[in-house]
Amino acid sequence: MTNTASSPWKLFLCVLLLILTVSSAWALDPSRPVSSYIRNRITDENGLPNIVDQIAESRDGFLLLVAAGNLARFDGRHFYVFDQPGFITAMALAEDGDLWVGTTDDLERIPAAALNQSGRVPTTSYHPDPGKGSRIRSLHLTRNGVLWVGTAAGLYRFESGVFSVVIPGTSIERIEEASNGHLLVITSEGFVEWDGLRAIPHPELAAQLGVKANEVFHVFEDRRGVTWFCTANGVARRLGGLIEKLAPWGTHGHGAYRGYEDPSGTVWFYRAEGLFRASAAGLELAVAGMNARYIYGDRDGNLWVGTNGDGLYRFKDRAVRMFTKADGLPNNTAMTVLATHDGAVWSGFNCGGIARFDGHGFRIYNEKSGLLNSCVWTLAEDANHDVWIGTWGGGVFRMRDGRFTQYSKAQGLPSDIVPGILVAHDGSLWLKTAAGVSHMRDREVRNYTASDGLSGAPFAVYEDRKGGIWVGTGHGADHLSGDRFVNFSSLPRSETFPIGEDRSGGLYFSVLPSGEIYRAKSNEVIGIASTSDVPETMVETEQGDLWLGGDGILRVPRGALDHHHQPDDPLDFAAFGPADGLVTAAASAGRPALALAPDGKLWIATTQGLAVVDLPHLPRTDRKPAIYMEELTVGRNKQPPGHELVLPPGTHHLELPFDAIELSSPEKIRLQYRLDSVDSEWLDAPSPPHATYSNLPPGKHAFHIRACNRDGIWDRTGVVYYITQQPYFYETGWFRLATAMAGLLLLWGLYRLRLRQAEARLNMRLEGRLAERSRIARELHDTLLQSFQGVVFLFQGAINLLPARPDEAKQRFEGALDQAEQAIIEGRDAVHEMRSSEAASELSAAINAFAEELANAQTGKGSPSIHVRVAGTPRTLNTILRDEVYRIAVEALRNAFQHAQAHQIEVEITYGERQLLLRVRDDGKGMDADILDHGSAGHFGLPGMRERAKLIGGSLEVRSKAGSGTEVELAIPSSIAYAKSSATRRWFLGRFRRK
Repeated sequence: MTNTASSPWKLFLCVLLLILTVSSAWALDPSRPVSSYIRNRITDENGLPNIVDQIAESRDGFLLLVAAGNLARFDGRHFYVFDQPGFITAMALAEDGDLWVGTTDDLERIPAAALNQSGRVPTTSYHPDPGKGSRIRSLHLTRNGVLWVGTAAGLYRFESGVFSVVIPGTSIERIEEASNGHLLVITSEGFVEWDGLRAIPHPELAAQLGVKANEVFHVFEDRRGVTWFCTANGVARRLGGLIEKLAPWGTHGHGAYRGYEDPSGTVWFYRAEGLFRASAAGLELAVAGMNARYIYGDRDGNLWVGTNGDGLYRFKDRAVRMFTKADGLPNNTAMTVLATHDGAVWSGFNCGGIARFDGHGFRIYNEKSGLLNSCVWTLAEDANHDVWIGTWGGGVFRMRDGRFTQYSKAQGLPSDIVPGILVAHDGSLWLKTAAGVSHMRDREVRNYTASDGLSGAPFAVYEDRKGGIWVGTGHGADHLSGDRFVNFSSLPRSETFPIGEDRSGGLYFSVLPSGEIYRAKSNEVIGIASTSDVPETMVETEQGDLWLGGDGILRVPRGALDHHHQPDDPLDFAAFGPADGLVTAAASAGRPALALAPDGKLWIATTQGLAVVDLPHLPRTDRKPAIYMEELTVGRNKQPPGHELVLPPGTHHLELPFDAIELSSPEKIRLQYRLDSVDSEWLDAPSPPHATYSNLPPGKHAFHIRACNRDGIWDRTGVVYYITQQPYFYETGWFRLATAMAGLLLLWGLYRLRLRQAEARLNMRLEGRLAERSRIARELHDTLLQSFQGVVFLFQGAINLLPARPDEAKQRFEGALDQAEQAIIEGRDAVHEMRSSEAASELSAAINAFAEELANAQTGKGSPSIHVRVAGTPRTLNTILRDEVYRIAVEALRNAFQHAQAHQIEVEITYGERQLLLRVRDDGKGMDADILDHGSAGHFGLPGMRERAKLIGGSLEVRSKAGSGTEVELAIPSSIAYAKSSATRRWFLGRFRRK
């Protein structure tokens, strides 16, 4: 260590030389006062605890903070505070992106991939030593990747998962690395230097600085080789063996607690008085009274300051510098700006005259200078380098050699309101006035109005590179053809501004109110895109960027406006506003409102002052935006996003928050999203960015997110987050397949049922016909055929008696004729039965009618008497069943008449609740047992009756003995017999068909 008595001027010159060597790399312009930086304050209102102890920047671009003992991250717009680890005392970021944090209990490692996740993060815990040995106070990662751990019990080296104690027995408060690889360590006992082998104390340093050993709070070396000391008396620096104490210095509240060198080489300190910036001359008070605790510079050159109770501050250099009345302008309402051939910048002010900026200051021209009207709206320079000034109410003025010449209505202008001047290639002037467009050449004025083809009041006049004159009006754009204006039909007939032309010859128009931008080239007009910041003027830079001024101030990269943009192809552009240093985001309505000076600076006229953008030094980035998912809401519950999402069946609400990381200009970030199979196009994300869905269809869906960076360049690929909606069982593929197969089987079954029904109806008809034929056959066999057979026998017998016994033969012929007549009667009776069964409406009446016919046909002695009785209330019977019962009764009555030799026959019909009973009784000779069981040979009587009874679901019993009469009983269940429902009829018909 050397004495401070050496010449301080040598120290000053060395430091000044080093500072000037790196000044061009500074992100925050050191030539500007700190008060000119854009300062943003972020507090607990944004979700951050107000105490910020340490700051770092993750590999993804998050700002990582230790805030009130907790780990938090900041994406540029909002914070997320992790649940754990807690009680954090130190933090260090490794080259691989992993984060090391020290707590009051252990050392923990958090993988880089977990820092953009939500919820509980995975950690690996390490313990240097029990007790105080695991109470971490400081961490430092050296250039060779070794982690040094300062604890309450000493300094540890941590490498390959193994701790080794280096300096035991003292609390380690700060650790820094010098250019020679030595460690500069602040312990509870003072400053110590570790050279790799041993700890070297420096007791003489405290004496040189005039403080106690434990009053040296921080020692570090910057990239220029200057060693800085933060002490209880203030800040000192050492270069070349000389120590300089920087004012303010002393024991009365000037203590400096920590210093920091940002990535560009600027050194900052926080002291008791506030935040300071170091310069060659000493310390500059940056922010008085700021109770800082940590200083950090991010990769974009922003300076972050964490405070004790006042939140987090960001200091950012201005992209735009504003000149106002305080800088010498006549007022803040700049209407127009013009860059002239000599490098000067002229600006016109509403009721303020004009101002000329020569690079150092402004010179004002107004009424005192001969400018009779100071309400200036437009400026132009002609080929003679004269400046033309258009005013609101004073006409046009030409400025030559400091003198003004006025041209107004007295010289032929239709109006003294002239808000637009165009100097044509031929040296003539085109003027936009309140009464139309005027062309002035050699003091001769030609005025154009609606009678000359103008479609409306003029908004702007423009000349293209081929010398064509364009006028934008409220009904489109008009083009000068010959001596008249013709409306350009390729553009909408709406408010139109010709805003400029690019170097390839594309002429651009802005159409209101849609904000659509059109490009005309080679007789082809295409719509480019629409923007809410409707442009009214344009300039092109040497790099090919297009700057548009109007409701907003936009920078469009080269080539972005040379083709049509589909809805899913967003336009690349960056909007500039207050966050860049502008007071207002809109350009003024004068012409021109933008001017590109020869030195590459862009001047913008606004109603809040004159803005200038130093384009050659404007920060640019080609970094893609880092997009991440935040904590999700599924139903009513929040959960970490993970790498993909699986939703349970029946999820009705899903909210997907997301964002892009941008610390410098988060306001420039625009995001879009789209969910495949749900969204038909990309959707603009709201603020804050999120997407909400209800009742997602089952399956795996890709959720796409894309964003632009702070320069407005879109990453059209974006990121994909997969969401799987699990289905209910009835929404699965196998269930749908099974349902489809069941449906096909059902259709096939219905088809087969239909075929069977049709077949059944056909069979019923055929079986009915067969049954009727069988009945007729039985009737014919039992009556008509037998009678005819008997007639045949009689005729044969009579023939055999001829000629031997003619009288007897005659008798037999007469008998045969009688029998033939009887056969005819029986045939007629059979036909009558077929008809009468259908005609009768009630069973008892039909049976009674048949009995009367029998009685009438067999009158004479010995003819039996017939009685028909009905028991119970008569019920309506099924038609087919009634006919079958009737035929059974008829057969029983006929047998009783013809064969029983009865004196009395009774027919009883009982309509019971459980069954229908039909009884036919006679007192005749009865039947033999063999006939009763099998019927008489060659006759269908009893077997036919039994078949009929079985057919209709009834039972038939015949009770008889020889000489004791006969009883025929038919019993049918009531559910079958009575006509109750269509179901009963279907049952009976089906049974009838099966029989």
